[in-house]
Amino acid sequence: MSSNSPLTIRLRLEDVVALAFFLINLAMRLAFRGLEHHTLSPADVLIIIPAVALLMAKELVHYFWAGREDMHPSSQAPWGFARPYWEIVRDWFPFFLILLMYYSLWGDSTRLLITHDRDSELIALDQRLFGFQASLALQRFITPSLTAWMDFAYFYHVLNIPIVACYIYLRRPRRQFREAMTGLIVVCFFGFLGYLAVPAIGPMYTLRDQYSVPLGTSLALFNRQVEFMDYARILRDVFPSMHVAISFLMWLYAYRNSKRLFWLLSPLVLSLWVSTLYLRYHYLIDVVAGLILAPLSYLLSNFLFARFQEVPLRIALPAAWRQRLPLPRASRPEVDATENFQERL
Repeated sequence: MSSNSPLTIRLRLEDVVALAFFLINLAMRLAFRGLEHHTLSPADVLIIIPAVALLMAKELVHYFWAGREDMHPSSQAPWGFARPYWEIVRDWFPFFLILLMYYSLWGDSTRLLITHDRDSELIALDQRLFGFQASLALQRFITPSLTAWMDFAYFYHVLNIPIVACYIYLRRPRRQFREAMTGLIVVCFFGFLGYLAVPAIGPMYTLRDQYSVPLGTSLALFNRQVEFMDYARILRDVFPSMHVAISFLMWLYAYRNSKRLFWLLSPLVLSLWVSTLYLRYHYLIDVVAGLILAPLSYLLSNFLFARFQEVPLRIALPAAWRQRLPLPRASRPEVDATENFQERL
C-alpha cells in the first residue's frame, strides 16, 4: 500500500484561473529577481502568498465543513444552519480575488518583464491607426458640467459589477451567476497580464504639456472622487483599459440575463468608455484593446465553464493522516443548482 493517500478537493473554475494568475506572477518575480541578482523581498509576496493561502484555506474549510453532513444529526445542526451563508461567501469570493489580483501588481512589479514604460509606443500606435490623440481632440468639448458627468461615469465602474452581479444572483440560477464570475476573473487574468506586458502611465502624464484646457468641476464631491480613484489605482494600469473591458463584459452578461437591464445600463456604460479618454486616463488603443478583450474573454470563459465548472486537485497526505480525516461529501462534484437566492436560504 502506498505510504501517501491523496486528498481530492474540487476547486471552482474561477478560483483556478485566479490561482494561475498568482502563480504566474510569483514565477515572474522569482525569475526576474534572480536574473537581476536581487533578493526576493517580503513586499514582492506580500499579497500573492496570503492570497494563495487564503484561496486554498477556503476550499479546505469547505471540504471538511461539508463532511459534517456525515456526522450524527445532533452535532451538525449549527453547520447546517450556516452552510447556505457559507455558499454565498464562496459565490461572491471572486470579487475579493479580483482585488487581490489587481493589488498584487502594486509597486514596481509591472516593470519586471518590461523595464521601461511603453507610452511612446502607444502614442505612436494611436497616431498611426487613428491619426490623432483622442484625449487632446476631446479638449474642445470640455465643460464643468460634462466633466462632472464624466467623473461620475468613470466612478460608475465601481458600481457596474455589483449591479449586474446582484441582479443575476437574485433573479437567475446560480449557474448563470458563476458563469459571469468566471468571465470576470478571465477578463482580469488577461487584462492584468497586459499591464505586465505593456507597462504605461497614460496620457494624463505623458501628454500633460500639450493640454490647453484644464479638467475641473465646481462640485467638490467629484474632485474628491477622482482623488480617491487616483490614490487607489496602481501606477501602470493603462493597456488594456480594464474600465472598458470589465464594463463591456458585464454589459454582455446583462444582455444575456435581462434585455431591460442591458438597455437601462447602456448610457452609463457608453459614458464610462468615453470618460476614459475624456479624463485622460487612456489612449484610444487602450479602449480598442478593452473592447476586443471583453467579447473574447466572454466566449472563452463560457466555453470553459460549460466543460469545467470544477477542477479536481489531489493533495498527497500520509496515509496515517488521511485515515483520521472524515470523508466529506464535498469530494463529489457540485450539483448544478438552479434555485434562486431565496431558495438557497
